[in-house]
Amino acid sequence: MLDSISTERDHRQKTREQQMNEQLDSLEDSIRNLDKILKEKKQSSQSTRHSIKNSTSSSSSLPKCFWRISSPMNTTFNIRQLYERLPFDNQNGGVWTQGFDIQYNTSQWTATNKLKIIVMPHSHCDPGWLNTFEQYFKHVTKRILTTIVTMLEKNANYRFVWAEMSFLSLWWDQATSDQRELLKKALHSKRLEIVTGGWVMNDEANTHYFAMLDQLIEGHQFIEQNIGNISIENSWANDPFGYSPTMAYLLQRSGIRNLAIQRVHYHIKKELAREKQLEFLWQQPWDRTSSTRIFTHVLPFYAYDIPYTCGPDPKICCQFDFKRGTDSYISCSWGIDPVTINEENLPERSQLLLDQYRKKAQLYRTNVLFIQLGDDFRYQTTNEARLQFDNYDKLFAYMNQRTDWNVQIQYGTLNDYFDQMTKMKSREEFPSYVGDFFTYADRTDNYWSGYYTSRAFFKRMDRIVESYLRASEILFSVACVEMFGRKLLNYFPTEELFSMLTQTRRNLGLFQHHDGITGTAKSHVVNDYGRKLLSSIHMTQNIIEQSAAFLLFPNEYFFRQQVLASNEVFPSYDLLPAKQLLVFDNNQQNHRVVYVYNPTDQKRSEIIQILSNVYHVHITSSEKSVKTCQIGPKWSSKTSNTMEHHQYELFILVNVEPYSIKDYTIHSSTTNEQSCQLVKLQYINEQYSPKNQSAPFPIEIIDTKLIQMENRVLDVTFSKTGAILNLHSKLSDENLRFHMNMIQYGTTKESDHHSGAYLFIPNGNAQEIPMNNFHLIRVQHGLLVTRIDLINDLYSLQYRLTDTNDANDQTIELDVLTHLTMNKDIELGVRLSTGIKNGAEFFTDLNGFQMIRRKTYDKLPLQGNVYPMPTMAYIEDDSMRFTVLAGQPSGVACLKPGVMDIFLDRRLTQDDGRGLGQGVMDNREIISTFKLLFERRHTTVDQTSLTGYPTLQAHHLSIKLLYPMHILQSFIPRAVQDGYQLFAKPSLLPSDYHLVNIRALNNMKSNSTKCFALILRRFAYDCDDNYDQLFHFKQPTFTDFFLSNRIQSIEQTSLSLRHVHQYLNNTSTLTIPYAELVTYKIHFY
Repeated sequence: MLDSISTERDHRQKTREQQMNEQLDSLEDSIRNLDKILKEKKQSSQSTRHSIKNSTSSSSSLPKCFWRISSPMNTTFNIRQLYERLPFDNQNGGVWTQGFDIQYNTSQWTATNKLKIIVMPHSHCDPGWLNTFEQYFKHVTKRILTTIVTMLEKNANYRFVWAEMSFLSLWWDQATSDQRELLKKALHSKRLEIVTGGWVMNDEANTHYFAMLDQLIEGHQFIEQNIGNISIENSWANDPFGYSPTMAYLLQRSGIRNLAIQRVHYHIKKELAREKQLEFLWQQPWDRTSSTRIFTHVLPFYAYDIPYTCGPDPKICCQFDFKRGTDSYISCSWGIDPVTINEENLPERSQLLLDQYRKKAQLYRTNVLFIQLGDDFRYQTTNEARLQFDNYDKLFAYMNQRTDWNVQIQYGTLNDYFDQMTKMKSREEFPSYVGDFFTYADRTDNYWSGYYTSRAFFKRMDRIVESYLRASEILFSVACVEMFGRKLLNYFPTEELFSMLTQTRRNLGLFQHHDGITGTAKSHVVNDYGRKLLSSIHMTQNIIEQSAAFLLFPNEYFFRQQVLASNEVFPSYDLLPAKQLLVFDNNQQNHRVVYVYNPTDQKRSEIIQILSNVYHVHITSSEKSVKTCQIGPKWSSKTSNTMEHHQYELFILVNVEPYSIKDYTIHSSTTNEQSCQLVKLQYINEQYSPKNQSAPFPIEIIDTKLIQMENRVLDVTFSKTGAILNLHSKLSDENLRFHMNMIQYGTTKESDHHSGAYLFIPNGNAQEIPMNNFHLIRVQHGLLVTRIDLINDLYSLQYRLTDTNDANDQTIELDVLTHLTMNKDIELGVRLSTGIKNGAEFFTDLNGFQMIRRKTYDKLPLQGNVYPMPTMAYIEDDSMRFTVLAGQPSGVACLKPGVMDIFLDRRLTQDDGRGLGQGVMDNREIISTFKLLFERRHTTVDQTSLTGYPTLQAHHLSIKLLYPMHILQSFIPRAVQDGYQLFAKPSLLPSDYHLVNIRALNNMKSNSTKCFALILRRFAYDCDDNYDQLFHFKQPTFTDFFLSNRIQSIEQTSLSLRHVHQYLNNTSTLTIPYAELVTYKIHFY
């Protein structure tokens, strides 16, 4: 029963005394805990700072490839254990539908052991979803930020958190000087907290670690350059659709100590809540020192809006979202709307709300409770903010004065919560966890595995933009360093190019948003993202062209004059790229020079493709003849059998050192004598033969029942209908079982239970599409490349084998062109079948950074066994591994032993009820690109390990796929002899190192600090007995990159550059722990 209001007078005197005692107790607690907090922070900092030293020193005495031999398994629990023991039976839990009944005893709280409640106001602002980024800012988020800054200034007790620096940057640009100062004041007084501080709250399934880290750096750099030195120790990720340990790693190594997440599978939440494990130390699966642990808080209930944050009963919690009701466009779905708090209802309302708080507190291990007070795009106006704050002010005041309730409630930031919580219990007392949180389900069998593939065209475009950004970053940085050395500060247009770099970083960062790369935004918003990505490609092409020209032609260089042009043309944001035609005029210009830029760590013997208007050509490089080239026809489209007139595909085998630019000269000839070999065309039927042959390509009609495609390593046999019959390895002289089929899924037609942009809910198992319905089968045999094109109306396949005497020869290259423009409610995929005996287990990557062991469970629905594949997946047994390397993210499943299903694209008419309000019907023609790799292996990996490791060869092949070489056509006929070597030492990096990026940190004005971030990665990998004979592992120094007389100082920092760990000198060795990333900040004279 509620106590009556009349009892309040009896408590007043006691309350005053109690409050004074509490203030004294609080002061004593603060003093007593200060040493503890400082000690914990010091230990955390030291752990990060010394992880490199500890890892490398300990590894020196361990056997080769020690990281793969045994699993760390030094945590309390892991994702595999949860999946093994959970029944996934979806029992009804009462008011907490997905949980259980919660009871408590009021005696567990006392005057000296109060329930301390931190209520955190927040507004979740998507940088693009139902509206574009700019539309949201103009109409919504600009007002939110202004409202919050104003409210925080008016009341010192109010608190707020903000996550998205993309919106804050726009607001900052338009804010008055007074508004900026109010924002800074709120931040420095810790009434406003920046949480995470990334450019966006990024997706964690489809994203690549390069872009994840880049957007985090962009946000942190914005803060440093505009707001100053403020603390960012906590991360808030309430809306990504599942969580990756890669993101946890990037945050922890950037100095963030605590993380709060929401979208975890509801069965897992229930189990964690029952075991009081909703707070834990999240550790990387390969970490043996526990140095990667980040404290993680999981929100327990269905969603992050107010009905699901105060406690287990949303019907009650909704009554305390004071925006809802008669004066708002939203109300409570449970039939009881909020009422304004007044003196009459205050006791009853307070007791009702406190009951929910107490029940929620039973799910955690301390008496500090975290409550979120917000939703999407909240606090837009002062009136709305007052509705929440004024009512909660009354509730807080009443609860706090009720000394018999033993509660202390206040507004707080995320940092306030974690600080209070760690005063109650040290971090080391919490359980530890290894694993990820995919695939997410929010109710019943509604698994969010559809967004792994939605809007596949733009997922592929994301990887292209990343490739261009990284290549331009490195080249621009080297050009700037060269400019310093030549004292040409006004010669190279650093300000203009740096502005382009910044805009590209921000465009790419924006697309990492959890409604961007996921493909879960409205069609017009998707188009807006696409236009931004296209603009970024054009800007980075310009940067590459200008930077390369400056390095290659220092005497002829002039910014406004185009000296080089990219070989790749992107005509529109929704069309596939094309090649720039290389034009010869035999009367005036009979040769053209192209430059090939290798932006990767390994020497590349690779085939480049150029479009030429003549086919009588030969190639030289630095005055030496290049014999290995071939000429083929240019088809009028990807699915056509019509040859273009005066356009030919020229393939050249190039050999380019790491991080260098090499010249190749293409000479035209009027005679028939030419060194580039013509391809031979084969068709299985006379009717397929092209009727407008414009060049003397030999054509053969195959009268056998088989089609052959081979190189020095592999021999692939196809049937006349296009099905793979046999794969033979020439190296081991064995036949490898391998087949490929196309598959398709439909979806259910049930109301509120069907596939959409987020969800994958199939209407049954996949249907295999017969491999006998191609209306065109074409074979092109060449000296360098042999390819088979299989074309029909729904999709087209292109298999390729190369002859380059390089590791790429060991792969089958597969391009799948899909054009789902007519079909409805279809999900298209490719099924790759092998003889590998992997059982139910397989491995997928997490953000291109690490691998995780998966298992297919019969107790899960089909859609629950689909996982994200950002860059690769593999299956293996005791003797063989089959790896699929992907040039774009998608979903993957292993529903049968030896078989991998990879999703390609999806077209859906219906909305799936998650707020988007539309299906996915805006499909584009897309080419999904893969490399298929079979490797012999030995049984040396711990079978209990939660992680796995690609081979070094697979790592290198993935990098080549994601970061292709860039071809530049020159308008200067004279070739630069020997091209240009970007760094001081050729082949500077060992085979297990990767240069993630060299990032310019300012625009290099003459009066600015000349500063760059050097980010390196070291692979952990599966390796053969003789791996050390195939690769080199000598660790580099900084002078291998840049001449020592140009380097002023070097700092090893946190990943996002906000914290300095140690100072180094020019000759310091770049020592990186296995499986980790390290950032250095280099200042130049």
